[in-house]
Amino acid sequence: MEDFHVTRKDIEESLTDLKDEADQISGTSAISRRLIAAGSTILVLCVIYYAGKRRGQKMKTYIEIMRE
Repeated sequence: MEDFHVTRKDIEESLTDLKDEADQISGTSAISRRLIAAGSTILVLCVIYYAGKRRGQKMKTYIEIMRE
């Protein structure tokens, strides 16, 4: 039987590799962040537009002039 010696350096290398892999998996890409920001901006602008349109319709006054 062979003796396997695990050194501190081996453990540190393994943990460093695991950390690098985890960072690559969990990190969001720049494209994803840009798409989320663009979608949020469009959603906010749509809400503002429709809220203003609705308010404008409520504020309209129709005056009807009838001539005889």
